[in-house]
Amino acid sequence: MAQVGVAFSGGGVRSAAFCSGVLRRLLQKNANLDYLSCVSGGGYTGCAYMDWKFRHGKEDNKEWHFKFFDHLRRRSGIFCDWQRPFHGFLDSVVLFLLPLFVALVLPLFLWAAYACPFAYVIDLCAGSVLRGGIITKCDNTTLKLHETIQDCQHRREKKAIERFLLFSIPLFVVFLAHFLGSFFPKIKCALAFMATSCGVIFGLLFLPWFFHDVLEFIPTWMKFLIVVPTILLWFAFPVMRTNATLVVIVYFYSYVVMWRVYKDTTFPHYTHTLFTQLMWLSGLILFVSPLIGTIQQRLGHIYNRWRLQKALFSPTSVGRCGCAGISYRDCFLTCPTFKDTEPLNTDPDRPLTLKDLDNVKPILISNSVINRWRRTTSPREPDYEVLSMSPHGIERLDRPSDQQEFEGKLMPEDIYLSDAMATSAAAVDHHMGALEGGEELFKDLKVTLGIAMGTSLIANPRQERKESKFLQILPFFIEISRVSPFLFGYISYHLTGKEVYFDIGVLSFFLLLVLLTIVALVPTGSANPGKLEKIARYFAVHVPYISFVRKTIGILNHGPNPPPVLRLSDGGHVENLGILPLLKLRLKKIITVYGGRASSEQAFCDTLLKALDMARKKLRCSFTGLDGRDITEDIRNKLVEKSPGNQPRSYRFKVHYFDKDPDKDKDHKVGEAEVLFIAPRHPNKGIKMEQPMSWKDALSDVGEDLEANNWGSGPELTADEVDRLTFCCCQCCHGNACQGFSESICGAFPQHSTCNQFYTPAMFTAYHKEGYRACLEAQAAEFLTEPTSQNEYNSRLEEVVSQ
Repeated sequence: MAQVGVAFSGGGVRSAAFCSGVLRRLLQKNANLDYLSCVSGGGYTGCAYMDWKFRHGKEDNKEWHFKFFDHLRRRSGIFCDWQRPFHGFLDSVVLFLLPLFVALVLPLFLWAAYACPFAYVIDLCAGSVLRGGIITKCDNTTLKLHETIQDCQHRREKKAIERFLLFSIPLFVVFLAHFLGSFFPKIKCALAFMATSCGVIFGLLFLPWFFHDVLEFIPTWMKFLIVVPTILLWFAFPVMRTNATLVVIVYFYSYVVMWRVYKDTTFPHYTHTLFTQLMWLSGLILFVSPLIGTIQQRLGHIYNRWRLQKALFSPTSVGRCGCAGISYRDCFLTCPTFKDTEPLNTDPDRPLTLKDLDNVKPILISNSVINRWRRTTSPREPDYEVLSMSPHGIERLDRPSDQQEFEGKLMPEDIYLSDAMATSAAAVDHHMGALEGGEELFKDLKVTLGIAMGTSLIANPRQERKESKFLQILPFFIEISRVSPFLFGYISYHLTGKEVYFDIGVLSFFLLLVLLTIVALVPTGSANPGKLEKIARYFAVHVPYISFVRKTIGILNHGPNPPPVLRLSDGGHVENLGILPLLKLRLKKIITVYGGRASSEQAFCDTLLKALDMARKKLRCSFTGLDGRDITEDIRNKLVEKSPGNQPRSYRFKVHYFDKDPDKDKDHKVGEAEVLFIAPRHPNKGIKMEQPMSWKDALSDVGEDLEANNWGSGPELTADEVDRLTFCCCQCCHGNACQGFSESICGAFPQHSTCNQFYTPAMFTAYHKEGYRACLEAQAAEFLTEPTSQNEYNSRLEEVVSQ
């Protein structure tokens, strides 16, 4: 039998519901499925189906199928279940407090903790130069009462020259680093970091002087009119917007620097005691900042995984409170084990890993995107690629056949099924794959605020578990040593009254930060890493500060060796259909189900054309219509330009597989296959049946029936039935009173906004029925089992329409 596969696209709960309708029809017809490739929202249905199948003896059965699809319908409010008001209220509170905690409270602690130490160092090293020789009231020095005017003028001119050099040297390094970056691509990231660091240093030196000396004699309201527009200017132009968040932080730090350097009576009122207390508080926060930062960066993914698992998986798999497989270890990248191997978990109710599905058909493929990794040093190669995770292994889409990059390192037994599902659905992250071009403007904002749903995985967890006890404990000593000079300096100063101890402690703290930052800049990815790279990989995995630096500045991993820490995000950030892994397997029959959102018929087809274009470049595939016509023109003729009421829910085409012949230096054809593309239509636009079809009629060939109370009278939807699906929280909100307003905010069937994850059972039912109807119209089950010509396909389509 020729191998066949089905691909479920991304699109949140909307796609999950639509794909579930297609899946139901295929299961009812006992369709032979060898592979199930899922992306994002399509993975909700695909992973949940595999979980339920495993828990029911690894066999399909219509009894548990009924329970499964009804469970999906009832739990369609994945993140906010207002069908149960009490739960809905608690869910809403959590949804409000979680972003507030992650994006406001934690960043405030993390970033504010560095303000006073930076101000202290700048005052210590350059305070006298910034003040220009002016002696403040807080200086413990003897006023120069016998200084002549000429001496004073000479001293001020000397300080002015020093201040000019203080401002100009960081700017010179910025321009020099940018210039050298074009000639030394291998160290471009290090040079970019140097340029950014010197730019920050310039801001922390220049802005306090500008705020105090230049704006000293103008009214406060005028100061706001000058300063605020300069901040807003960074958000106004796209070129400047990439560093807007960093600039806001620099402005805040600059105010603290000015407060310390000039010691003026500004808000808050400066006193030596107050500043000392803030320094002590900063030291305590910096001591626990790795823990806070790790939780901030991973909490979004953990919450996403918990909600998806709790809502969709079988009761056996979710565990207590839906937390099966989720523990304190998920909040950290690594935790000491002190064991060479972990004991085999034989509990039948254990959380499932991908390895558990090894002998369960179909073979699940969960698609994510791996970011910041180029296999070569070519700047033309994208720094992202599809990462497919299945029971048979984990691999990049572009992996050469002779390279097994994760073999013996990261294996299917290391990935929980719920983790794979949540990672594939990480729609918002610091790194956005192919979408990063448009999202790059807000990347630093997302990193700063910890706005992320993606996850980080260690590329070689087996090696980490084999490390000696010393190497597993060493990161804790590094983190303690990082802040210890700061705290010991403060304690020594407090006990002896000698400020020199505090000076040494703070300077030692920043010196250690510089050394750790240099380690973070060491390139990785070599096939045979040297000692320095091995050290850098170890630190990148175990030291949170280094991991944060690499993520913040976007260090690229160049080479065939995977990065020490894998940065994973939504599979739809590269290819939203999930069809590429199936084309790479060269299956003979492929169904791709599109539940994504498109603003028009042309945009509706652009997603398919984009996926096919990637298959041409990455997999050497070629595509034509069934009659041999050019694929682009065939799609335009059969999908885009169809009038309302005649728009099909499916489209078939051919794929031709090619291999490169190294001897003849050209491609040669090795096979061909057929692909069936299925997508939803509005009842007024899609092909209609001449007579309404009940569930009894639709299921007559499989001997089943569905409850009309839950799934309606039949698979055919009406315009009134879908147009009333306004807003999202409760079914009582649906109606015809505010269709226009609801459509402008949440969209309308079949294009409800992907951002809207608060689906009601009524909305889920509508998309489920549309998926079933599309699968029925396209004869998808028959497509998988029989080779059909274009004429046979058209005649069967006409027969279904007439029925």
